[in-house]
Amino acid sequence: MSVKATQSYRRALRAYELGRLRSAFEKALAVTLLLALLGWLTTGAASLRWLPLALGVWVLAHWVGQSFQRGAFYGLLGGVVTQCLPMSILRPCCDMNAMPGADCCTMPGACLLAGAGVGVALAAVVPFGRASWWQTAAGMAAGLTSVAVLKCATLFTGEAIGLVAGLVGGLLLASAARSRLASATS
Repeated sequence: MSVKATQSYRRALRAYELGRLRSAFEKALAVTLLLALLGWLTTGAASLRWLPLALGVWVLAHWVGQSFQRGAFYGLLGGVVTQCLPMSILRPCCDMNAMPGADCCTMPGACLLAGAGVGVALAAVVPFGRASWWQTAAGMAAGLTSVAVLKCATLFTGEAIGLVAGLVGGLLLASAARSRLASATS
């Protein structure tokens, strides 16, 4: 292969990848705008500061594609569930009137438990037995996180970390256990 052909190949490959990235950005922008609307309606304007993270996750999901993208959309559906979690679950020691304020108690453990419950439930849809199950689980964790951070905008840092860690940890641990069980029985 000549040097000229190699340079042409590199230019073509770069143009191809840039085209894929542009297409991924456009698709991710549509998903992120819907997430912005959901976050604004359920959590308020404070959630909008997390949109760059959500946009980055969705650009990556659309650019990688395949199993990772499919998992991200499953995670998106699970993330919508986290948006519907009432604050009384995430802050059980607070009076209803004090929950939105900063003078309320914090309960990272409750957030961790709620997140783990949703994560374990989502693990039921990760397709095991395929070589791509880790990609699907990672995509699901990324998609879930992109929505869960919008809910965490009104929580304290410890609660937010607890919710996201519970979601991702519950999902990955339950997926791994399910895969192990399936491989042990076959």
